[in-house]
Amino acid sequence: MQNLFCEGLLENDIVKLLEVPKSDIHNHSTKGCRRAWLEEHLKRSFPKPPDRFDGLRGMQEWFTATIKPYCKDIGGMLIRWEGAFAEARRNNIKRLSMNFGASEIDLIGGMDAFKSIIGDFHLKYCPNTVFEPEITYISACNIEQEAEKIDRYISSGFFKSIDVCGGENVQPFEAFLPLYRKAEQYHLSKKMHVGETGPAENVMRAVEVLGLSEVHHGINAAASANVMRFLADNRIQLNVCPSSNVMLGYATGYRDHPIKILYENGVKVTINTDDLLIFDSSIENEYLLLYRAGTLSAGQLDEIRKNGLDIHSEDEL
Repeated sequence: MQNLFCEGLLENDIVKLLEVPKSDIHNHSTKGCRRAWLEEHLKRSFPKPPDRFDGLRGMQEWFTATIKPYCKDIGGMLIRWEGAFAEARRNNIKRLSMNFGASEIDLIGGMDAFKSIIGDFHLKYCPNTVFEPEITYISACNIEQEAEKIDRYISSGFFKSIDVCGGENVQPFEAFLPLYRKAEQYHLSKKMHVGETGPAENVMRAVEVLGLSEVHHGINAAASANVMRFLADNRIQLNVCPSSNVMLGYATGYRDHPIKILYENGVKVTINTDDLLIFDSSIENEYLLLYRAGTLSAGQLDEIRKNGLDIHSEDEL
């Protein structure tokens, strides 16, 4: 499949790119569907996002004002979840990690109902996709309260990883240890949103304090040779979302996106969508944007594609 993927990039052939197996392992489930899916199911149109948001707050304000009012109930959430799995099928996603908040699980009626709903979507749309659900917490959460409840969500083994998102430097990394110790007890992979707005040193500190195996974003690590060496030596993977970074103003553009420096310094990176419903760029387009900008070669992007699938030979996809 290596040639088909490279051909797709070289020829700007969306059909070929859609056919090639890919991963999406930084995906916020309630924003993981295409806008066209939501429009079709809600029978209404939504505006395209602006070229740039005013940071994370500007993005949230836009989403809250333009899209969420029409799909904020349980039914709207189910439509968006279903659309995220439909997109995995459309884009031949063979490894998919979506994050879900504890409040969303409670809204559905608890873990049994949640597992049934999500399992049915997975089976219906992409049964051959390796699905790795991720439980996520907001950085401003009451950690003590959440740590007391987390067993009810992760004790079944359904979740494969834990994440904290929603802004950096809201609470010290050490404050999250109760959640991450619980995650370790149940053998979850440990991840965190860090290094998108905060400095490079935050990425290394988060890894050291919380024992992270992967970092969501982490692009500011590119500013420090020492941090990049640390990440490369310890095989810490950065799950990068180029359009998210550019549209939020955390990267100046695609051509000079930090993923190039990270890759060239031996840091393991993957390419992901983050919030497809907001940033309007599905996974094959993320690769195309970087290729068209001259950021990375087709061969380099193919290597990154394989990183996401966790494969290392041409015989394996």
